[in-house]
Amino acid sequence: MRGYLNADANARFQALGGWYDTGDIVKVDADGFVFILGRLKRFAKVSGEMVSLAAVEDALAGAFPQYGLRFAVAVVSQPDAARGEKLIAVSNEPRLTLEEIRVALQARGVSNLAVPRQVKVLRDLPRLGTGKVNHRELEKLV
Repeated sequence: MRGYLNADANARFQALGGWYDTGDIVKVDADGFVFILGRLKRFAKVSGEMVSLAAVEDALAGAFPQYGLRFAVAVVSQPDAARGEKLIAVSNEPRLTLEEIRVALQARGVSNLAVPRQVKVLRDLPRLGTGKVNHRELEKLV
């Protein structure tokens, strides 16, 4: 195609030499086939709606003081045949339940689409040198 009707989108398209930055991480093989490997931004497409994984994590931050200071929870997505993608909460707390997560998210006005469908427990969530969760490593472990 030659461009976009929207002037702002077209300017970005032309500035990148006819490419549009979708935020996807891809690999192009020797035959020109494009393979989507992941995303730069942390979003999932659930039932056709974009859900910010960071926003879900932010809504869960501080929601479970009963589990103490070492408590950690992160959210990743995985392919889902029925909904496109599904969210999975990963925590270091084996007592954390889906019901607790659902109630916490509802109390913060988060859409039901953004409620994880599963909880997985890891003894320790992988961390970057900054102390933040290493989401790329976490996705490999889940």
